[in-house]
Amino acid sequence: MSLVTGALAVALTAAPVIGLGPSAAPAHAAQTNATSSTTSLSAAAATGPSVKELNGSVTSTSVTLAWCCSVTPPRTYTLRRDDGTGDPSPTAGTLVYEGTAFRMVDTTVEPWTTYRYTIWADDGAGGYLDPVSGTVTTSIQRVASLSAGAAGATAATVSWASPRDPGVAAVTVTRADPQGTTRVVYSGLGTTFTDTGVMPGVEYTYTAVASDAAGRQGPASTPARLTTERTWTTSAVSPYAGWPGALACATSTWCLSVNNTGTFQVMSGTTWSAPKAAFKANPQPIYSPLVASLTCPSPGRCFAIRGSLVLEYVGGAWRSTGAPPSAWSSLACPTTTYCVAIRSDGWWAARNGTTWSALKRIGTLTGVVWKGVSCQSAGRCFAIASGNTTYSNWRATLTTSGWVTGYLGSAADYGIVNAISCAATACLVLGDETRFTVSGSSWSGQRLPARPDLTDSSSEISCGSASLCVSRGGGNVTRWSTTTLLERSRLSAGIGRIAAVSCPRNAGVCFTIDDRGRFYRWSPTTHWALLGTSVQTTGGVNRVGCLSTTACFFVDENGWLVSSNGASWTRTGKLFTQSAVVECAGPSFCIAVDGTSRAYRVWTNGSWGALKAMPLSATDVSCASPTLCLAADTQGRVSRFAGPGWYAPVAAISDSWGIGPRVSCAPAGTCMITSSAGLYRRYVGTSLTATQRLPQAFPAPGALLSCGAPSSCLALADSGDWAQWNGSTWTAHPADWSAYRLGSLSCLTADHCIGTHGYSNDSAPVTWNAGVWSGAPDGTYSPDYVPYAPECPTVATCFVAGGTTVSRST
Repeated sequence: MSLVTGALAVALTAAPVIGLGPSAAPAHAAQTNATSSTTSLSAAAATGPSVKELNGSVTSTSVTLAWCCSVTPPRTYTLRRDDGTGDPSPTAGTLVYEGTAFRMVDTTVEPWTTYRYTIWADDGAGGYLDPVSGTVTTSIQRVASLSAGAAGATAATVSWASPRDPGVAAVTVTRADPQGTTRVVYSGLGTTFTDTGVMPGVEYTYTAVASDAAGRQGPASTPARLTTERTWTTSAVSPYAGWPGALACATSTWCLSVNNTGTFQVMSGTTWSAPKAAFKANPQPIYSPLVASLTCPSPGRCFAIRGSLVLEYVGGAWRSTGAPPSAWSSLACPTTTYCVAIRSDGWWAARNGTTWSALKRIGTLTGVVWKGVSCQSAGRCFAIASGNTTYSNWRATLTTSGWVTGYLGSAADYGIVNAISCAATACLVLGDETRFTVSGSSWSGQRLPARPDLTDSSSEISCGSASLCVSRGGGNVTRWSTTTLLERSRLSAGIGRIAAVSCPRNAGVCFTIDDRGRFYRWSPTTHWALLGTSVQTTGGVNRVGCLSTTACFFVDENGWLVSSNGASWTRTGKLFTQSAVVECAGPSFCIAVDGTSRAYRVWTNGSWGALKAMPLSATDVSCASPTLCLAADTQGRVSRFAGPGWYAPVAAISDSWGIGPRVSCAPAGTCMITSSAGLYRRYVGTSLTATQRLPQAFPAPGALLSCGAPSSCLALADSGDWAQWNGSTWTAHPADWSAYRLGSLSCLTADHCIGTHGYSNDSAPVTWNAGVWSGAPDGTYSPDYVPYAPECPTVATCFVAGGTTVSRST
């Protein structure tokens, strides 16, 4: 700061100014100016100030003063120092300087002393111009050039200029967080240090102050602010391979399978060919078929819908049939030279030879959704539809003169139709608790019993003859005649998903394939038998578990173990029949749990142990130590792993949503259990505490849970409302927009948590730091699908898995 009207301005790098203000002109100057009449210049000068501004900076042993500027011609300046008593005089006090320069250093001062400095400029006629005066206090020099820069996610490099004040005995650096909590992070005579105690996503404020040997401090430096963030690197570590999605068999010895990863395979005899690339892979092959309505009327000739195109397989390769591009929903090809394709909105086209007809309407029906089409022979086809607002069923029969439509009955009477398949003389239609049969041109229906063990909400049917049809739906494979349910089987023991069924015409056998590549055949003598695996199915990620930053694991969607050594990920072996969750506790223990199959393995002494049975179907698992893990199921039962194995489950807590309670165990501490019913219990020592209720204001259904310490847990609702456990009670907090709709939460310490969005692949995680949520980017990552919960062996190093990728922070 500088003043230009009769005051001493002290630079901000000096000690605070105790008093500033103009001084009255001394009597000597007033008399001289009043009686002078030698020149008009001196007379004019007598009415102005001595200098325009006077700047000063101090240390404990010196005051540096600079001024500018007097009137011309150049003047002689008189600078005096006193204790501030009375009015300043050019002849009283300590003479500090006299001359024509514009700067001087006063080294005769005492530390921690207040002085008044006054400067006069001569008026050219034996007197003085108006003085400029002000007071300063000598002290330790202010620390200059303080700066802070990130040194990773959890460290900051703080530096400053070395004070030149000989009285400086130490520089003290203080760090403050947004809550106002301060901590001394450095004291010494250096000029830089690394602060390793910061948390990502928190804005910290650093200040530095110098002090003398007696501990007296100078003024605080200009603050330096810093927010560190994690730096993420995303790698594709578990690409999908295999994952069958469609199957069609022309004979008992020739089938074609299309994998959702963009490849296809042919079974000739009993052997499957290697996968051959033909299509762009589906990003999520587990859930979305790559082609629809795959049908093979003869070996080596197949047809399918792919996007807006109708494709054919001929000569060992796929090509377009030339059908007009459209939103085709169902296709039937009873021969290699005849096909019918329909759209859900009622438009259709037919192929005779190699020529497709123009698009036409299926009758005059409106307000219905056409579900499927199938043909007994060329020109003899049938289609089904349901009312999109009236909950009704409709049919259509293709004749030489076009489609003839009719009413099939209401949903109340028959349910809703879903799928149709025709053999040479009959057709079968199935749906939600519904069966219709087409015999000749006659339709007949039946409402199936509304029992879970009998209901078949079929998504696909294949009929080889009037007495042999197979459908899939609800996890079952069901064998029918066109009029009767004959047999229901649950293949693969619920592991994986039946992807397709196919019964070649008049072959007396049927086939099915699941999404893991397991290939089954039905025959009258063996019924369903597993023939083998058509393709090795791998890929996808699950939640990562880590022993350290250089030893991490996850189990992919088909049970394969993928391990990291810190530099790369490697698929090492098949541990389970499907995906499993890995949970680690400490540097030498991990457990992998397949809740669906009730199976687990333990990692100790450098390897994974044998597959063992669990006493419950775990939906959540958490470990505090190698001898304390808790697993919970949808019934609210809990089992403890104590080292040798799992205890028998006990009823622990009720859950109103039927998804099972959340479980979180603090490192080397206790475990917390919460439920959607708004209840909680703790596992302390070897027993559960009494059931208590979460705060009434907290919306508990579906809430996430994570404990960073025995005395610190967070529960987070989808709405962004959250509650905190302090070791004895839960406290509810209002919704925070930054925490809205998070899909996962991991608390690494009592004061730091990190969460990911479960409804999108948002590119930045959210952090919670000592009560404050931050939606500001904590670095950015790019998973190719919705991420799982972060796994952080250290605060700086976290792993987030999603889709086929793992993102790692540093």
